[in-house]
Amino acid sequence: MAESSNLMLQAREILATPNHDGLVNVLDRLTMRQETAIALYDFCVANFANCLTLKLLQVYRSSSNAIARFQSICLLSETFAELRNCRFKLNLVALQEIKPLLISCLTMQETQVSDIVTLRVIVSFVADNVLNLDNGGWDELSDCILELANSEPIKAFLVFNDLPPVYGRFISRFVKKILEEAEKVLDNLEEDNVDDWSLGLVTVVKMGIQLLELEVGSELIKNFLDVLVNSATGLVEIGMEQFLLQALEYLERFLSRDMNLYHYSDKQCQFVLNFMFRISKLGTHTKEAAMKISGMAQSSHNQAIKFMQPQEKPLEREWSDHLNTLSPAKILRIFASNVVAEGYRDMAIRRLNVLLADHTSGKVKIDVSVMRELQPLLISWLKEDGVSDSMFKVLGEVVYHVANEILSCQEDKWYELRDYIVSKSKTEFQRAVYIFQCLTMSLENEHFVIPVMKSLLPEISTRLNPPRELLVDNSYWVLTFVGAFCAAIHVVDIKSYAESVKVIEDKMIDSVRELVERGMEVGLVRRAFRDVESIVKKQKEWFGKSQYKFVKGLLRRLCEIEGMKMESRMVLWRINVFVERGVAKLAKELPERVK
Repeated sequence: MAESSNLMLQAREILATPNHDGLVNVLDRLTMRQETAIALYDFCVANFANCLTLKLLQVYRSSSNAIARFQSICLLSETFAELRNCRFKLNLVALQEIKPLLISCLTMQETQVSDIVTLRVIVSFVADNVLNLDNGGWDELSDCILELANSEPIKAFLVFNDLPPVYGRFISRFVKKILEEAEKVLDNLEEDNVDDWSLGLVTVVKMGIQLLELEVGSELIKNFLDVLVNSATGLVEIGMEQFLLQALEYLERFLSRDMNLYHYSDKQCQFVLNFMFRISKLGTHTKEAAMKISGMAQSSHNQAIKFMQPQEKPLEREWSDHLNTLSPAKILRIFASNVVAEGYRDMAIRRLNVLLADHTSGKVKIDVSVMRELQPLLISWLKEDGVSDSMFKVLGEVVYHVANEILSCQEDKWYELRDYIVSKSKTEFQRAVYIFQCLTMSLENEHFVIPVMKSLLPEISTRLNPPRELLVDNSYWVLTFVGAFCAAIHVVDIKSYAESVKVIEDKMIDSVRELVERGMEVGLVRRAFRDVESIVKKQKEWFGKSQYKFVKGLLRRLCEIEGMKMESRMVLWRINVFVERGVAKLAKELPERVK
């Protein structure tokens, strides 16, 4: 009781005081993970979320402390992400103060594009609240987006793309200008423009998604599709399919998040599927990427909207219904069958992955005996020739779910999976290291880990040398870098591998430094950082002190590389946040190598 009263006094003092010194002090202490600061901040979120929001935005707008400004919006964006999950809504009265304050933050001269990347999360949450609570809408934000589109279109794209479904008057103000600027970006096919090009692609897709709910004419939607398809076709025709694949990977991440937040309708899913179908003929790799995105669109709605030509829909819907009646083992046997057409096999493995993911998340229960039945089938299919890259990626996810269950049983070791990785380390390195990366659980059995390391680490070390050209061996290097990270994480506790971990870490740093110096950061380094971020999200729950020290040391050394762009540093910062959260209760020790 006394502690709660003390927190109340501190919170009121910080939030009611006109200056920001008290809150800036809390931000500094949060950076150092001081428990008293964490408790105070959590108390403010739980009891004074509206006031805290205003105060953090005021720090960003007015503080002369650049670090505090950056911390304020990063912390607020993280807090809003958590509040959204709790279905928390801001107070309507507070929104009237928050809206103009947030607009001023977006339009300040000091606001960088890297800041907008964080601010857009805040805008999205506030906009969602406004559209749910305030019938007057938020026309000022519409005007702000138009202003940004006229002066700094990249900022406008970022803000617009994260918006919830909006009303017609809101979007009509800037739709023409946004599309005009997006087309300009899509016309710029320079190799170092992949991030902006990807953003332009997503912007046109998002505009189509928004307008579909406003019952606009079909001709306008067709024009959007034509812009998207023509831009993608232009890239492939000049030999830049790898550029397009990076953009589609960005689109996939965006759609995964956007579909989850805003629950796309049939029409919106069909828009995405039509785009994917039209570009699927541009090349083998593009088709694989398109099928992966189409799979997300299919599963995002209760009705099975298929990635196919219209006349094929009834047959494939029937096939989907049939798969829903089968056991996991039977589904995998269908996938392994050479009799079934490629599209049906793809649907089978994706259905199996969904089933197993539901088991891993606790939604359904699949008996361990079923998992054991899947083991030999998976190993045999991993070794098969002719599996497309997109199918193999899904197969890797299936392997994870089965391994997660099997390796948690003391009597089960699954050495056949270990032997597969060992045997393919040289001859099929990319597939071997990908399967290894999929094993994001703690691999405590040294009889499993050490043989894998003996074969995989030398290959990783050799292949960490950076590629000479941006569009050659792009995925290859990224896969190797992420594999190096995973390998180090799994053996950092093994004393006999201490020197190997140092060598791999040094090679990772040197390789990134060389790519940054050669101006190849965007297409390679940042992509690798994002993949590592995804891995850390899954691994952090079992991190111990050794893993913490390794990751912190690696992040610090990467951040010290001169010339690295802010967007890449932002990814590293996010990884650091995940690690801090996952090991908050562990003793914090600086890595010896960076003391």
